[in-house]
Amino acid sequence: MHVPTNTSTATARTASDKSHLYPADKVPSPPLDTPTAAVPTQIITFSLKKSITIEDANSFDGTLWKHALDILENSTGFRKLYWGRHVEEAGKVQVHVVRDHLNQHYAFLTSPEWTSLTTLLKPMYPEHSQTESSESGSSATTVLHTLLSHFTHNPRTISSGAPVTGTAIYLTTSRTGWEKTWALWTTIVPNVKGCLGCTGGWIVEPVDGHDGCYVVYVGWASIEDHDAYHHTRDFGRKRVVLALHNVGWRGYGHVRFLGEREKAQGKGVSRL
Repeated sequence: MHVPTNTSTATARTASDKSHLYPADKVPSPPLDTPTAAVPTQIITFSLKKSITIEDANSFDGTLWKHALDILENSTGFRKLYWGRHVEEAGKVQVHVVRDHLNQHYAFLTSPEWTSLTTLLKPMYPEHSQTESSESGSSATTVLHTLLSHFTHNPRTISSGAPVTGTAIYLTTSRTGWEKTWALWTTIVPNVKGCLGCTGGWIVEPVDGHDGCYVVYVGWASIEDHDAYHHTRDFGRKRVVLALHNVGWRGYGHVRFLGEREKAQGKGVSRL
């Protein structure tokens, strides 16, 4: 993606070294002339036990997780969902739900189905979260809404076809300015070896009290490929782009998307 983990120039490649770039005709997800239409997406992040085994459909956790996804799939306006686990925080599970309209996302959060879903997952919450929930009504869950667009051709960013996805939420200072910044970055990073595409969109709600936040997802073949780019002089020169029109970021990390479901012609097509 773009947030450096090491800015040392001691091991940086020379300015003329282009070994970190794809050949021009081999870029797997080149920039689009125009981003795709924005899709109303609900981003649900569950803070669960690190030891959960939701990837195993035959386990107790996997059975609960399947039922939770069933509830989401049967919700009004459902089109598709993707889910995965954070690499740096194994207990964090992120689900992207796409519905026809934004208001359907909000209606779901006030429905009996949402209550059923969060109750169903309680056995997988950390003990302190269960105590907090019963005592103060708080939850081990956060929900944001965004309008996501793809900025490159057939990106492997928010589906189970992405080996790993870098993500961050930028606290922007200018909507127009940031859109130009992100549009520029999505013509730069797709050329880097290991990059598999770029997706991003405006978040509806404030994040940490800041209005005008923008979430980004950049697919990578591996975290090592992502980190290796941060050691190049090319990144050292171009990282200034990402400092424009924002005052920092939140939620930087990586997600491995592991499953997806999609509604097709009146019935669901799923892969846990």
